[in-house]
Amino acid sequence: YLPLDPGLPSQRLSRIIELSRTPLLVCSAACLEQAQTLLEEFGCSNRPRLLVWEEVQASVAARHNLGIHSGPDNLAYVIYTSGSTGLPKGVMVEQRGMLNNQLSKRPYLDLSAADVIAQTASQSFDISVWQFLAAPLFGARVDIVPNAIAHDPQGLLAHVQAQGITVLESVPSLIQGMLGSERLSLDGLRWMLPTGEAMPPELAHQWLLRYPDIGLVNAYGPAECSDDVAFFRVDMASTRGSYLPIGTPTDNNLLYLLDGALELVPLGAVGELCVAGTGVGRGYVSDPLRTAPVFVPNPFGAPGERLYRTGDLARRRTDGVLEYVGRVDHQVKIRGYRIELGEIEARVHEQPEVRDAAVGVQEGVNGKHLVGYLVAADAALNPGERLERIKQRLRAELPEYMVPLHWLWLEQMPLNANGKLDRKALPTLEIGQLQSADYLAPRNELEQTLADIWAEVLKVEKVGVRDNFFELGGHSLLATQIASRLQKALQRNVPLRAMFECSTVEELAEYIDGLAASDITEEKVDRLNDLMAELEGL
Repeated sequence: YLPLDPGLPSQRLSRIIELSRTPLLVCSAACLEQAQTLLEEFGCSNRPRLLVWEEVQASVAARHNLGIHSGPDNLAYVIYTSGSTGLPKGVMVEQRGMLNNQLSKRPYLDLSAADVIAQTASQSFDISVWQFLAAPLFGARVDIVPNAIAHDPQGLLAHVQAQGITVLESVPSLIQGMLGSERLSLDGLRWMLPTGEAMPPELAHQWLLRYPDIGLVNAYGPAECSDDVAFFRVDMASTRGSYLPIGTPTDNNLLYLLDGALELVPLGAVGELCVAGTGVGRGYVSDPLRTAPVFVPNPFGAPGERLYRTGDLARRRTDGVLEYVGRVDHQVKIRGYRIELGEIEARVHEQPEVRDAAVGVQEGVNGKHLVGYLVAADAALNPGERLERIKQRLRAELPEYMVPLHWLWLEQMPLNANGKLDRKALPTLEIGQLQSADYLAPRNELEQTLADIWAEVLKVEKVGVRDNFFELGGHSLLATQIASRLQKALQRNVPLRAMFECSTVEELAEYIDGLAASDITEEKVDRLNDLMAELEGL
């Protein structure tokens, strides 16, 4: 199966359908109109057949077991990740790798029918596969967490306690939010699995201080290798180093540290982490040119065995445990999302207003942020209007998390001695300190409440009513936290979309006042009753 997230831009969904050459598209009735619109772009010869899931379930065919069985060499799923050339890459994972990943977790985490596994990841990410499918292998229960809760740190912990969840997997940036508020009792939780990006040792230290009885397991694994290929049970001693260990290989997988010639590096030296064994996938669907450089013959294995070059750098300690050090290329992880900066740059270079462009990553007080650097094709055009057009086009093609929130116009890109882009020389932004020059203090109680909550969550000294949420370092995860705190402080439901539609305190206060004006109060109900009585009399 190939999961398609209905929340992605239609251009990206169309591109994935086209690249994968899928013969069949299945949708729910709620997504039927969206699916039909997507397929209108395809000619009759290459258009996938469309099935509506509710109709399939109601049909006679759904009542019979077709008796079709797949073997270990058959594909289990294809999941698309960001691609450096501007096109997403479809990772092909076989049944053997998928099942090995799920079955290896059972003994390591001592899973049983008594466990409740939280399903928090989008179905378009490989983490979701084991979250959905492992539990039935040993009779456990899956708790599918609603998106609004899954991205709200405090709401997620409250949900974990209420539902008796025993295994929770989350990205470090979300775990940071969990530790940012008062301690909640998590009696039933046995395991916390940080995943998706490198876990800072200090964050692991804070978790163990607050929840010493909840096991913290650092998991590592690329989508190309059926998800996790290494585990490490974190203890206090391991949080004192510069890097948090990623551990030792999972069952039936082998991890090598190699140099550019695919030779083993000495113990303690940094090398590229390469994976061999059952987990290694088949490659990228219909893309031999991008498959060949990273899925290579295994020099240490039998003929026909392959090695996957992860592009991650690591070192091996004397006890055999691996430590993640960084990346070889321009791939980054931000809030758990795997992003190829080259894919974003390819889309930006297509914009007619841009002569040159680059995308970088900067660290702010609230984590990593994408920053876009632009050189204008025509200096006479208004920079603000140009940038807004560029961002609108990018949002139509890329997921929200791949569109930079912060931008800088440059006279020219910094170059090194070879005339190539010098990424280290790209100017830094003081993310979180970008208040408008004319600070405007809150003017009423509601604006003051909003400004105080924003300042606390964004970790800035003060917030003016016209300061931009995103320029202050805000992102979708923090927007969820603010919406949650607003509901508690104001005792009213403020929809999450308001945080994106109203990017200043002033705009958000006006929106909330508008909600209040539309509330049905007892006085309004009485007045409506009087009017209805008058109408009946007429």
